[in-house]
Amino acid sequence: MGRAWLAAALIGVGLGLFALVLSLVGPAAVWAQVQALGPWGFLALLGNDLAATLLWVGSWGILLRAFGIRLPPAQTFGIGVAGFAVSYITPVAYAGGEPVRAWLVSRKAGASLTTAFATLFVDRLLAGLSLVLFALLGGAFTLTGDLLPPTARIQVAVGLFVVASAVALGVLSFARNYHWLSRIVAAAGRLHRSWNWPGQWAKKIHTMEDEMHQAFTQLLPWTALAFLLQLGSFFCTYLRPQLFFYFTEGRRFSLPDLAVYFNLNAILTTLLWLTPAGLGTAEGGRVGILTLIGISPQGGMAFSLTVRFLELLLVAIGLLYLSREGLLRMKTGPAPRDLVRLGRGLIRLVRGSLEVGLLYVWAFVPTRVRGRVFARRFRTPDPWHYADSPDERRKYELKLAILPRKPDPASPPYERVLELGCAEGLFTCRLAQAGVGREIIGVDFVPQALERARARCPEAGVTFVLLDITVDLPPGEFDLVYCSEVLYYLGSRRRIRELADRVCGKLRPGGHVVLVGPWPAERVFHRLFTAHPQLRVVARHVERTPARPYAVTCLEKRG
Repeated sequence: MGRAWLAAALIGVGLGLFALVLSLVGPAAVWAQVQALGPWGFLALLGNDLAATLLWVGSWGILLRAFGIRLPPAQTFGIGVAGFAVSYITPVAYAGGEPVRAWLVSRKAGASLTTAFATLFVDRLLAGLSLVLFALLGGAFTLTGDLLPPTARIQVAVGLFVVASAVALGVLSFARNYHWLSRIVAAAGRLHRSWNWPGQWAKKIHTMEDEMHQAFTQLLPWTALAFLLQLGSFFCTYLRPQLFFYFTEGRRFSLPDLAVYFNLNAILTTLLWLTPAGLGTAEGGRVGILTLIGISPQGGMAFSLTVRFLELLLVAIGLLYLSREGLLRMKTGPAPRDLVRLGRGLIRLVRGSLEVGLLYVWAFVPTRVRGRVFARRFRTPDPWHYADSPDERRKYELKLAILPRKPDPASPPYERVLELGCAEGLFTCRLAQAGVGREIIGVDFVPQALERARARCPEAGVTFVLLDITVDLPPGEFDLVYCSEVLYYLGSRRRIRELADRVCGKLRPGGHVVLVGPWPAERVFHRLFTAHPQLRVVARHVERTPARPYAVTCLEKRG
């Protein structure tokens, strides 16, 4: 329980810092700067980040092969990105995912855990060497220029010295095979005579250190090649601000400017990654660093949010790999139960955060732009492939099964039924065929979708209406309202609250509202309905499918 409260507190601190920075800078100005990036700028940044990832994974793949571990490139990429995802969302950057990577390598390739961890230690050391090299190359600009006051230059020098010393000592120790890790662990056994684990662990770590020593002696050519790829990956990271601000402001940074950003950002991510995913600290730090080289706070925040979005895309790929190939299937093997629970918890946390984040992403999108986005998606029929999806058919069954009044084609239990966001009418047809209501109205704001809905469902008593539910609802009262996977597109809690009031105004006493949304994020989206004074929850079901968990909730209007 203590760890759960600590995690919740850290997340709360991060969200608070993030909200504070965003409110001080101004959301509208930040969004305008993001829009100035344009599609070509976004693709350039995306390609740069993809190149950085491929170079880093390729570096680790070379180390795996050098140590005799054979994995297909796709699996190496998946395991590497999965480790990045776990590391990214932990309070300590670049550390939490290494045990996950080691376990997956051992499981997939049959390698020993000591060998897998040896490749990871070498990989992190090479990353540290790359960081130190770039930092030292730019250190002269940072420490001798006039961008920083004397006190700040001293602090930067100390930070760079600490990082460089740690990496240098690590490389020297493993290159000379001093066995300092195993010695430290073995020494811990002397603190208490009844402890047996330090001696056992020290033997395994001793073996791992011997293997790491080979990387800097017998396998040195492979290690050098992996180091060159790591340098290429860091060079792509070095170019991030140049690409963003070239497309948004036409700015060309000097080498000293880029050196200042890289060095200070390296210290920020190494020493000040205090909250999960660095939330709040990363944004505030980047805004402050970029201000030193002449970037406005709005531009700095826009850059930080764009970088975070690209990083979260990589995190999403890593979590998808874990959910399909990794942690969620560990329960069938000898993996510890705590690791399974940790993996599931991390996946739920990040997935829920991303889905709740949709609410705030859409808040900045004007209604007419939202309409264009969906119209573009509906240029092709069934863009989400709902018609042939077993998961969607299961969802339809649950949305019908949760009704207090059971469907009956001979005598439908509801007089008037309203479906919000009916799209192409797949579920609307199901409502009519199952005998849920005598009159069924589906509303959506995309004309192309409604044209296909009318062609799909010509049954009597079914009507489709072009309508924006954030503005109005069809005339008359209803006995049943469906709102499935819609609320997170409304863009703000205010719009969800207004919709809840509008639906309650149209719902007859004793009538029902069925909500469907991603779990556990639905606790945020549905709260304005479930806490409404005129509604009470009568049934709720959580479908914990690995692909995408969701909740179905049925509410009833008080008499």
